[in-house]
Amino acid sequence: MARLGVKDQMNCGLYISRFLAVCIWMLALGQSAFAGEILKDEFERANLDAWRIREGDWTVRNGRAVAEGGFSVLLNRQGEFRDVEVTADVAYSYEKTHAAAGIVFRFRDDFTGYGACLREVEKGFDQRFGPWERPVLQLYRLDKGRFKLLQESKVIGCRSDLLRRLKVICKGPNIWVFYEDMTRPILTEYDDCYDRPAAAGLWKDHHGKGIFDNFTISPVISTPPAPLRTDFSDVRGAVYIRSNAVNSVQMWHDYWDHTAVIDRELSYAGLYGFNMVQAYLHWIVYDRHSRDYLRRIDDFLARADKYGLKVNFILWDDCGHVEPTLNFADPIPGRHNSQMMPNPSHKIRNSESQMSAHKEKFRDYIESVAARFRNDDRIAFWQLYNECMGPKEQYRSGKADANLNRLLTWTRQWVKAAGTRIPVTATGGAFYGPAYSDFYSYHSYSSGGAPLPNADAGPEHLCTETLNRPDSNLIDCLEDLAGKDNGFVVWELMIGRDNCRYPWGHPDGLAEPAEPFHGVIYPDGHPWDVNEIAALLGRARFDALQTRLFEVEYFTGRFEKLVKQSVTPRIDFDLGDEPGAGSPDASAGIGIDDFSIRWTGRLVPERTGDYTFFADCDGLLSLWINGDRVIEKTDHARREVQGEIRLPENKDCEIRIDYYHKEGPSSNHIRFSGPDMPKRPLFIGSQ
Repeated sequence: MARLGVKDQMNCGLYISRFLAVCIWMLALGQSAFAGEILKDEFERANLDAWRIREGDWTVRNGRAVAEGGFSVLLNRQGEFRDVEVTADVAYSYEKTHAAAGIVFRFRDDFTGYGACLREVEKGFDQRFGPWERPVLQLYRLDKGRFKLLQESKVIGCRSDLLRRLKVICKGPNIWVFYEDMTRPILTEYDDCYDRPAAAGLWKDHHGKGIFDNFTISPVISTPPAPLRTDFSDVRGAVYIRSNAVNSVQMWHDYWDHTAVIDRELSYAGLYGFNMVQAYLHWIVYDRHSRDYLRRIDDFLARADKYGLKVNFILWDDCGHVEPTLNFADPIPGRHNSQMMPNPSHKIRNSESQMSAHKEKFRDYIESVAARFRNDDRIAFWQLYNECMGPKEQYRSGKADANLNRLLTWTRQWVKAAGTRIPVTATGGAFYGPAYSDFYSYHSYSSGGAPLPNADAGPEHLCTETLNRPDSNLIDCLEDLAGKDNGFVVWELMIGRDNCRYPWGHPDGLAEPAEPFHGVIYPDGHPWDVNEIAALLGRARFDALQTRLFEVEYFTGRFEKLVKQSVTPRIDFDLGDEPGAGSPDASAGIGIDDFSIRWTGRLVPERTGDYTFFADCDGLLSLWINGDRVIEKTDHARREVQGEIRLPENKDCEIRIDYYHKEGPSSNHIRFSGPDMPKRPLFIGSQ
């Protein structure tokens, strides 16, 4: 064997040195080809020599690291890591709420980086079930001390002083956060703000005490699937429940009797600047109507598509306290969402035997819907479960929550088995949805007028509920959510019989609120606030639209006191005579009886000829065109009257309609016909 010369030996040594340096560098970045741990600390020693205290009071007690006092950070001394896996047992200890403890990674001394933690956001005591807690798993971006929440999810089996296993994997801009089950992430996030090598360690928030054990830093060997990256920033959506239905179950159950109302209200959504509607499905409607329910859904999609609206459907929902039924009670005056029905019933949700007994019926419902609309481009996404949280008084036992998670697991499997390319999501925040979602969705409501929260992550996230006046209106949604490239869905499009104009916790029977808590448009087509629509459309589009809108004035009595001015695209409504919902605008102090409305605008006929105008209404009504009275109805009975007038083509014709409603149900439908034009609703502007 030939011997290496001195120069060759030096070169060989240099190559080996370089190879080792590259291996060390790769190891420090968490990209080592070698399996194993970079750092492991079970805190068996009484000191923290392997660590650097960046903030707070840290000690080792009984084989665990403990942080006390205010905000605390403990960093490893093993270098900086970019792609890395960090694992630890963590616990918060605090008798009140909002204590948090967890892992920091890609963290630098300027307090930039990321933090994952367990936090207790709510707790209480129930006389039947004892103490309960509402713990969540959270992922933050730290921007020089400012905490920006990227994601959070409710978790089972976590409470004060109880160690729980956390793991974070970060590779490039992708981040996965695990809780207890180290094989399946709860949170999956894309964030490229701090895609760089930096320190990893432990942290706790300002309250209580943090307890930590079994800390490891390891190279990344494999990763779960990357987060879905869809840009939802242009979504301007609204929850849709038909204005004359008390809940979504009624909307679907008697669907075919009210398609004209649905079509009209969806047209308002498209005209006023929305591009998505969000609708709740319900399994008991499918159980009753079976395949015809699918026809109803298809018809709804066709009507929405006609007005440029994408649709997302909610398959299950944990909200509401009325036992699901196909018999519908009237709304309870003053009570928010007074007839909302959960899906499925809470009796089923809370019982393992009931859940198992209904599994095949639930499977038939989900598989039938998912298969029928498997790759329907009119559907933006499926929501597997809205606000999936379970009964708070039973959180500690976890039985109802376990049933809920079983249903989430089944539903995701059933939908995906249909071969759909439509993504799925379920509500994040203090709910169980993120682990079952292709993308993160959240709800954002303001408190005390503060900016709307949870919108700091970027356009891959979508807010699927927002708007709660007076704390936040539609303009706030545009500034606080869309201003951060987050699309949003407001609750809700219509202001109607579901009673969501009343705020949460509003006492039964009290007066109508001065501002509707939820909702944008009244059943007669006028928006609660014209300024909100102008903001949603943008000034140029809104100015162009105004030539197609009636100006409308609302009076108490027979044109006695002007109480509101607005706009509407047509005169086409049935208000009924229930308290609140029977008024054209209860927030303006208009009752259900003894009110007047005046509409004015300009009609531009396309052809010269004789035109017939029709008024199907109760009450007194007069219709003038260019000062000529065309219709004069002088009795209060509901009936259709008509009048004729000859109009010139391409000339502005001033139109004015006065209507006085005395009592009972209020209805008014204005239509017209003309040369080669069949009878249709009256729209103004160019015809």
